[in-house]
Amino acid sequence: MLSNIIALCVLFTSTVVSQDSTSPNAPSPAQASPAYLSDIPIPQGVVLEYPRDEDVQWGDLPPIPDIDLSGYPARGELPSTDNPEVQNAMNYIDWTYVPLVDPREVVNWVVDTSQYDIASDPYCWWSASICKRPKLEYLPEDIYYCPNAGDWGLNYDDGPFKLLDRDHPDREWEQPRFYNSLVKYNKQKATLFFVGANVVSFPEAAQRALNDGHTICSHTWSHPYMTSLTNEQVVAQFYWTQKAIKQVLGITPKCWRPPFGDVDDRVRAIAWQMGMRTILWDQDSNDWNMPGTAGLGHISPDTVNGFFQAWVDKRVSGNDNEHGHITLQHENSNSTVAMSEKWLPELQSVFNVIPIHQCINDPSPYWEESFIYPTLDNPFPDQLELSANNNNQTKTQVTRDLSDGPNAAIRIGANTDADAVLNIVQETSVHTSDASFLPFYTSTLVCIMIMVITILIA
Repeated sequence: MLSNIIALCVLFTSTVVSQDSTSPNAPSPAQASPAYLSDIPIPQGVVLEYPRDEDVQWGDLPPIPDIDLSGYPARGELPSTDNPEVQNAMNYIDWTYVPLVDPREVVNWVVDTSQYDIASDPYCWWSASICKRPKLEYLPEDIYYCPNAGDWGLNYDDGPFKLLDRDHPDREWEQPRFYNSLVKYNKQKATLFFVGANVVSFPEAAQRALNDGHTICSHTWSHPYMTSLTNEQVVAQFYWTQKAIKQVLGITPKCWRPPFGDVDDRVRAIAWQMGMRTILWDQDSNDWNMPGTAGLGHISPDTVNGFFQAWVDKRVSGNDNEHGHITLQHENSNSTVAMSEKWLPELQSVFNVIPIHQCINDPSPYWEESFIYPTLDNPFPDQLELSANNNNQTKTQVTRDLSDGPNAAIRIGANTDADAVLNIVQETSVHTSDASFLPFYTSTLVCIMIMVITILIA
């Protein structure tokens, strides 16, 4: 009797939440772990939780993983939107929540902002206005600085760095050189924004990064101006990067960074429904513009050195006390790696150098709950292992079948208790604003009352 009531309650509650979250009048659409990635198996050779410090060591890359990485788009090209996998991912997006904005034009290698109304900035287009607070109410503000003064959210774009020309003179600068440098400097952890094509081309370096305890985020498949793409092309960029990271690393990041910072509310909305929040920066090292492997560049290393020196001096002099920083840096050339190696020890001596998610106090950068990363409040994630394990045990009893899309049914095991049911309903319901949870709370309260009455009568 009780198990039947629980089943009906779960079905009723999940239906109410699903209908409310996809209604045109709802305050926000659903955000959850992408169901279209659920069938990808966890690869061999990667950690399944945040690694122990003693397991992070200087050394060579691990062996190339035995993973079938065929079928991906060509490196450096815009992926096709006709692919059935991309079309399937598109079906999980409620397009009523995505603003109707035409793709921007790229003129002389940059997006053209000349025809955009910068004064009103209706779509919070970063390239035009440096806007980081979306106009869509359901979207959270972009992450772009560390809240606490003195924190330095260490991060690097465009990895993992590998030269396809095996005779290139700069091969000594490709991974694992820089990852070993991070190990050398007190096993420093960083946030790494990976390009999907690079993950497929260099899976062993990507696995090394995860196994060293770095936080992995998406940086699109081919590094385009995202606002210049159609909705279908945006989905393709996200999808292939998500798939590559999941297939090679076994994780599903909740974070992404737009190449060139080019993002507006249309692109943010698509990213949000594909499970990711936007991360930008408040300081640009301009290391990407130095001469080096990645290109000719237009500024000298001395200029970039000057930026870092000014930031250090400002902190030392006591004039940098408003908040911490997320500074744009890269791992895509000999010059960017050399610059990072030069300044990391100096930054460590002045700032509290930590990954971005640690500086914003978020222990869960992935949808996989077994990964609990250090935070400011809890720098030792081992303290949370018991809680994480208990949660995983609950999920073995109550699971959601995602094969039928975002409104799939919840399957209940024979020995499920009420607490487990409530946990799974809350997890599989949308992660939205407080107002959008009202139907969930109301329907859940009704179910609890019914179950209590049933137990008393029995």
